[in-house]
Amino acid sequence: MPDPSPVFEHLPVPIYVFRDVAGEFVLVAANFRARSQNPVLGSLVGRPMAHLYADQPHANEDARRCMRDGVPVTRETVLRRLDRLEANQRVRLVFTRVEPDFLVISAETIAEPTLTAAALRESEERYRSLVASLPDAVILRGAEGRVIACNDVAAAMCGRAGMGDLLGRLDILADGYVISTLAGEPVAPEAFPSRRVLETGEPELGRSFLLKRPDGSTRFFRVSAQAMRAPDGTVAGSVTVYADDTERWEAQRAAAESTARLSMALDAGSIGTWSWEPSSDRGQWSAGMNERFHLPAMEQGIQAFVSHIHPDDRARLQALAATATNGRDGDVFDEEWRVVGSDGVMRWARTRGRLERRDGTFRMAGTILDITERRALEEELRRAHRLESIGRLAGGLAHDFNNLLAAMIGSVDLLQDVVPPSGREDLDTMRHGAERARELTAQLLAFARKTPVALTVFDLGALVGKVERLLRRLVGPQIELSFSLADGAWVHADAAQLEQVIVNLVANARDAMPNGGPVSVVLSVMPERVVLEVADHGSGMDENTRAHAFDPFFTTKTTGTGLGLASCYGIVQQHGGDIDVESEPGSGTRFRVQLPRATAPVPEAAKAIEKSEASVGTILVIDDDAVVRRTAVRLLRSLGYDVLVASGGEEAVALVSAYEGPIDAVLCDVAMPARSGLEVATDLRHIRPALRVLFVSGYSDTDLGPPTAGTAFLAKPYTRTDLAARLRQLIER
Repeated sequence: MPDPSPVFEHLPVPIYVFRDVAGEFVLVAANFRARSQNPVLGSLVGRPMAHLYADQPHANEDARRCMRDGVPVTRETVLRRLDRLEANQRVRLVFTRVEPDFLVISAETIAEPTLTAAALRESEERYRSLVASLPDAVILRGAEGRVIACNDVAAAMCGRAGMGDLLGRLDILADGYVISTLAGEPVAPEAFPSRRVLETGEPELGRSFLLKRPDGSTRFFRVSAQAMRAPDGTVAGSVTVYADDTERWEAQRAAAESTARLSMALDAGSIGTWSWEPSSDRGQWSAGMNERFHLPAMEQGIQAFVSHIHPDDRARLQALAATATNGRDGDVFDEEWRVVGSDGVMRWARTRGRLERRDGTFRMAGTILDITERRALEEELRRAHRLESIGRLAGGLAHDFNNLLAAMIGSVDLLQDVVPPSGREDLDTMRHGAERARELTAQLLAFARKTPVALTVFDLGALVGKVERLLRRLVGPQIELSFSLADGAWVHADAAQLEQVIVNLVANARDAMPNGGPVSVVLSVMPERVVLEVADHGSGMDENTRAHAFDPFFTTKTTGTGLGLASCYGIVQQHGGDIDVESEPGSGTRFRVQLPRATAPVPEAAKAIEKSEASVGTILVIDDDAVVRRTAVRLLRSLGYDVLVASGGEEAVALVSAYEGPIDAVLCDVAMPARSGLEVATDLRHIRPALRVLFVSGYSDTDLGPPTAGTAFLAKPYTRTDLAARLRQLIER
């Protein structure tokens, strides 16, 4: 006879089908009713009856008797379901033989109110103890959505005094408590997961919500809701677990804030992080580094990065990568590279990192810092130091040369009165040469910022207009010179020095276009600056030439001293301004001079200066240079003055102390060994407080400090006319 199991599949009582196999009754099948009561039956198919009725030893005896006698055997007993700890169900078992070797057992439940109620109470108590012991909030709702069970944690979460305040409620939250999404949108009570699953029957697992309390505090909860079903499969309620996730969320938020602060700090400091694994040639930059350096993604490998390193630095980088693969865990490195971005701009990067060897893997990681600005400042500082050193040298040479020129020009002035007409032409040649030499020393002093400065407030546009005719003669007919001059370009400066700057810049533009072309001079006014631009369409400059454009003695011309732009730089800096250059090969050059803007002066009535017709009086000459001293003495005597002479401070003090006659003024060199002219003048005024002093020097009068009453300044080299005018002005004050 075939397996009889299908015959019993839909019977309303549990049916178990066994087969006699060598004296052992092996479970063949169980019908739907049996399987629904005991979900683990499927795992017992093919196993002996002893596993099914382990606590019913008489079951095997009843089965053998049924098979031997061929008659049904009935027994009433209390059974324990496999998912229970103790016997709690009274059943009537009927053993029936089905030829030839099948045994069918039917199990009919015998209702016993006392036993059933006790089992139910025991089950409920066990469940309540389990729920109460859970650290998370648990809420059970019935089919209508009302709370039928919960634990104290749930009551506290909802703002209730105890579980009793939640039972029977649809709305679980006390007044002032609000559940919202993580985005801050309030969630209506009917949209709570515990109520939604009653409608959909679908579980909602792991959703996060924010609980706001009346005191303003908040808690995060991870909510999981599951439907509870009746025997017929309908939704009979829901069970919801609220796991307090606040610590994790706060930790994540703190980590995110820390990461954000670190990112902001890194961005503010132009710092990024990176890593690279040589074995896979894969790596990554931190956010913003690709944009900052204009590089490809680091995932493209080390060669993509190396291709953007300046050619002169690539070998060093490749050598570092090669030696690093043999390095030890913890080895550190610190290097600086020039990086050429995809935009063609070269930037400096400082790369610091360490080697990491763990579990057979090798990795390099560290930081990268954009030091382009620092490098530029360092270069500017080196340039400033270089210029300062050269400036001191240039200033010293100019001072000494001016002493020589003072003697030469003074001698030419003296010869003018005695040379016969036949020698006048040679004398004029000497004077012209000396004047050219004086211009050269003026350029040196402008670069060294030691040019005597006569500051006045004037309109720079008016100055440019004044020299326009000179500039047109300077550039010649092949140059198309155009002007665009704004009104009100007031500056506080030395007009003669700024005129020199304008002439030098226009001459430089002319030289950049030997075949002619347009040159524009544009003057504009900003709120705090006056900007003068001189632009040409000449050959332009490469990067190296631009870097050295303002260096003294640097020139790309076949002729010239290399002091024109250097003196412009010195003059502009001396006036508190800036000068820069924009140029590319083949694209022309634009020089931009920026000066502080001044307030327009209030017009004053001109004051007439009365001049005496004769130069009478006694002048004390103090100079350590014998040639300059002799020339000054001869010039003064030729002007009608009586002259006293001293070669230094001690000799001058002794002479003034012993001399009983009046001394109208002192002609004193500023730069002298042992004691400066200013110190000597102070000593002399202790003897004669009203003594007037005319300081002379090849340096600037700024060495004398603020001007004082009874003093004046005359720059070397000077002419006899200059000397006479300044002395007359000083004495007659």
